[in-house]
Amino acid sequence: MASRAPVRFPGSGGPGVNKHLSPRSARSDSMGERRRVSAWSEDGGARAGGDPGGGGGRLVPLLRGIFHVEKTSCDVSLTSSRLLWSPIRPDTPGSSKVQAQPQEASIELKDIFSVKLKRRRLAGQEKGGTLLGLTIFVCIRKGHKLKEKAIDFHNLSEDFCDIWHRQLKEILNGFPNRPKCLKVIINPHSHKGEAPNVYYRHVAPLFKLADIQAHVTETNYKGHALTLLKECELQEYDGIVCVGGDGTVSEVVHGLLLRAQMDAGKTVNGNLSPVRAPLPLGIIPSGTTDVLAYSLHGIKHPVTAALHIIMGNIQPVDACTFSTEDKLLRFGFSSMFGFGGRSLALAEKHRWMPSSQRRDFAVIKTLASLKLVYFSIIA
Repeated sequence: MASRAPVRFPGSGGPGVNKHLSPRSARSDSMGERRRVSAWSEDGGARAGGDPGGGGGRLVPLLRGIFHVEKTSCDVSLTSSRLLWSPIRPDTPGSSKVQAQPQEASIELKDIFSVKLKRRRLAGQEKGGTLLGLTIFVCIRKGHKLKEKAIDFHNLSEDFCDIWHRQLKEILNGFPNRPKCLKVIINPHSHKGEAPNVYYRHVAPLFKLADIQAHVTETNYKGHALTLLKECELQEYDGIVCVGGDGTVSEVVHGLLLRAQMDAGKTVNGNLSPVRAPLPLGIIPSGTTDVLAYSLHGIKHPVTAALHIIMGNIQPVDACTFSTEDKLLRFGFSSMFGFGGRSLALAEKHRWMPSSQRRDFAVIKTLASLKLVYFSIIA
């Protein structure tokens, strides 16, 4: 018997999840004076786009000042939805030629995931240093892949940069669903023990850059994640992140949904009407196949998965319960009977073998001992 229990994942599907990452088409503003560059294209550059006000009129800037961007002095404006800049080109005295207006570039604030004060420090120096300006970190898309891009805005004034830094931080902190504190569960045995390296090399630096506190636990035995989630103070976190393969994700989902039923006072045996998981779950792929991560993000890429988590992209996903008439067996996503199920079960019993040999061994042994299985499915 099966029933549905919704789980939320940071992912790439659903309305509105990726709209802010899609490039907009080119058009001129209503006055015809300038062309504006809007959103980030697939090759990481900017493209011509429409007026940020949406109706042809300009938004009133929250801040405006002079920065050097890519060695060019620029007039920079911050509105409630965009950061805009255009090169400053002084008029040439005595010139009668019509000069082309400088191109204005912009990024949407919801594409920004971090802003830092940029300083020059001596070797070994951790604090202080000479201020150089601001660095804006932007999430950009290329196909299904997400990556970060740093844009430097140079200005040597401490007071000036501090005002901009505080204003930008205030805006970024107001975006919904962006986590501040995460519980990270790593399976150190996943796919040749690669999960810890994947997390600490590719994911942890991004979490630190986005000012996300990460409380990390590495599992020591099968079922450790389940025990951890039963005892963990979930109210302290904005989400759970699991680093591993499909087996790790399934165990964490089972534990998260089981905890939800316990907190709601529901009995998990008998006729269960499951409640929603209390926290979103992020998946950092580091297993052999990573089917779940691939189906969510369209790619097996730890940085893409981390940026979906940082940006607060939420994708609801249905989960199932597998149970007898009076007992819950497990929460999960899929079930397999017959040849496929037996092959996977046999491969799981021989995890001490190299992954490629284990799969071949399980398939051959299952083929050699095929048996008829009779069962019925009750919808």
